[in-house]
Amino acid sequence: MAEITHNELRSHLRGLDPAAGNAPPAVVLIHGEERIVQGALDRILERLLPEARGSLNYEPFDGATADMGDVLARMNTFSLTPGAKVVVLKAARIFHSKEDAARLLSQARKAHAEDDLPRAARGLLSALSQLGLTFAEARRPERAVLLPAGADGAEEDGWVDAVLAYCGENGLSIPPAADSAGMLQRAVAKGFPRGNHLIITTDGADRRRSVYGALNAAGLIVDCSVPTGEGRADRQAQEAVLSDHVRAALAPHGKVLEPAAFQALCEMTGFNLGIFANNLEILIDYAGERREITAGDVAAVLARTKKDPIFEFTNALTERHLDHALFFLGTLLDGEIHPLQALAAMANQVRKLLAVKEFTASPEGALWQRGCSFPLFQKTVLPAVVRRDQEFLARLEAWEEAAAAPPAEGKKKKKPRAASDLVLARNPGNAYPVYMLFKKAQGFRREQLLAVIRRLSAADAELKSSPLHPRLILERVVWQICDTHG
Repeated sequence: MAEITHNELRSHLRGLDPAAGNAPPAVVLIHGEERIVQGALDRILERLLPEARGSLNYEPFDGATADMGDVLARMNTFSLTPGAKVVVLKAARIFHSKEDAARLLSQARKAHAEDDLPRAARGLLSALSQLGLTFAEARRPERAVLLPAGADGAEEDGWVDAVLAYCGENGLSIPPAADSAGMLQRAVAKGFPRGNHLIITTDGADRRRSVYGALNAAGLIVDCSVPTGEGRADRQAQEAVLSDHVRAALAPHGKVLEPAAFQALCEMTGFNLGIFANNLEILIDYAGERREITAGDVAAVLARTKKDPIFEFTNALTERHLDHALFFLGTLLDGEIHPLQALAAMANQVRKLLAVKEFTASPEGALWQRGCSFPLFQKTVLPAVVRRDQEFLARLEAWEEAAAAPPAEGKKKKKPRAASDLVLARNPGNAYPVYMLFKKAQGFRREQLLAVIRRLSAADAELKSSPLHPRLILERVVWQICDTHG
């Protein structure tokens, strides 16, 4: 029927007129940025069923736990009271697949950094479901190889443990991977009772999927996505969305945000509507009776919330830049990164450096020499590194197979999937990070790295039991790693 952007929704809703043959659609799909999706949902509900949340004709379902069969059963049931009936499936998973797992993990990691554990748990559980992983596999130290390439946040995946702990504490389980999309597509093709409306919200929609075409043919699709790139056009689109939010948020208070304040607020938060909205509320309160919110207000009351990537911290650490490492550590902790995540980031880097030292001390690693150029590294050293990784994984697989319990009677023994975060060239096609890791390892002695490993182990125990402030514990480890005289 129609596919529109969120900016076109208001005019589209005004044009609905059943008497003129332009009735509200039976099915609506809203996809994209969470806060924009929520605003679009509110406007559609207001049009279809005013005071929906207090109506018996309104039935919401949580996509994290709802069964598609139950949702469709409610859609095919007539309402007990007169008027339209609206069934809403929020955060649906109909477009989730193994290919989406990396995106789901990235969203879960971002939600955890924003201290939104329920949303982080939904994303992580959905990703594990699509990947066919169990809780036990997700807790394995070498889980990085089981996850999509690039989905572990530069291999600093300590946040996963925190979210898994939350899932355990709240009795959450990994949902079974079902053919929800197929069920929905078949139901849409058959049609629903007149006056019943199904609204589906989701974070992303794949236009190539047949269910998308079925929803587009039978109903309305509202695109609430926002470009996430750093190019000029993408940044302009992001700023347009933020500008719209500023106008909507400030109008009831009779306030305006000066251009310089808007730019300062964007720089502090990046494109994150949740943080942006919260900061704007703080500024509204801070301005009090004043009509204009200034750049001075932004500087006076807001801390920097745009996250410095954790790889900036580990990069400064392995380059032994003490001041930079302490700065980025403070930024991460101020941004509500859990201290154990920061410790895991340090441990992963130190273990990799130690693995490089062990390799370069071996006969195979003798090809590496100080001052080796990148082209020479690609030609001579990298093939030896890849062979080392393959042999290492083969030995690990043999050990796991030998240690595995015998299969139940009548069942075929599953071959274990060897995995380790000590693989040096995880992606041989992208050799430059491996080259830089070798160069950084030159700045450390093997004995110092072993001492740091012991210090990291002690810090782990201290973080879990010591009354010392976590920042002090972590800063001591940073000092030891960056000590050029150690």
